[in-house]
Amino acid sequence: MSDIERQKDSPSPGPSLTVIYSLIVLALVAAIGFALLIVLPFYNRR
Repeated sequence: MSDIERQKDSPSPGPSLTVIYSLIVLALVAAIGFALLIVLPFYNRR
């Protein structure tokens, strides 16, 4: 079996799950921080 045929049979490597989950966590942290920046002035005024 040649290298080309072997590459065709094996699935192509997709994006790393670690990178995807890290980006999701980073987006969640950024969204929570942004929401806190909006809410805190109203909370402190009370």
